[in-house]
Amino acid sequence: MMGLCYCWSLVTLHIFFFIAVVIMNFQVALLVTLVGIVGSAPVSHKLDVMDKDTIAQAHSLIRKILEDIPTVHTAWIKSMSFTLGDNRELLLNFKEKMIPSAPVLQNISSSFSLETCLAHIVKGLQLHLNLLEEIRKSPMLVQTDQVMNLKAEIEDLLYQIKELQNQAEFDHSQQESGKQSEIDVAKYLTSEYVTGVAAHLTLQQLQDFSYDVLRSILSMASISENATTPMQLWVNAADV
Repeated sequence: MMGLCYCWSLVTLHIFFFIAVVIMNFQVALLVTLVGIVGSAPVSHKLDVMDKDTIAQAHSLIRKILEDIPTVHTAWIKSMSFTLGDNRELLLNFKEKMIPSAPVLQNISSSFSLETCLAHIVKGLQLHLNLLEEIRKSPMLVQTDQVMNLKAEIEDLLYQIKELQNQAEFDHSQQESGKQSEIDVAKYLTSEYVTGVAAHLTLQQLQDFSYDVLRSILSMASISENATTPMQLWVNAADV
């Protein structure tokens, strides 16, 4: 009887030992996997050091800009023949001649880095600030506070994006200058009609670019939130 109890105790000990080994191996495997995930995600690392409040402020500003563009268009451009979304061939010809194109924004990936994305946003915002200022100075259009308010919002957003660049310690020396010298729009503003076309095309391009900026900021926010998940799992696994 005692021999049977002794054998049963040995079996029980072996079972508990086996379970302990399985749990330890699972923890090691999980930690190795999580280390691989974190180590292979430089974008998440960069976003992790960015202040989430700054990202949230940038999100709020770009939404405000998108809300205000139609209001500015109505107040600034009196001609009923221009509406946002109008892509008539004549207007496209004017755009090609007068208005520099905005930088292209893509999904953040290995081929389009976070640094490139932020640099393109900075360049695009500065482009539209310059265009709005040049057109605003023309006596061909009415002076309106809405344009100045829109410019102020763009400047605020530009500041927030540069703050994100600083937080991620990006190299500003590699960034192209915000000065847009390709086309001098002022020299084309020789009539009320052409000036109205320039204002319309600038606001329309700003609207399209702002939607791309909004998507980029939402992507940053999403990646930043998900970046904390593996680390939390790591902490939880260590406590098992």
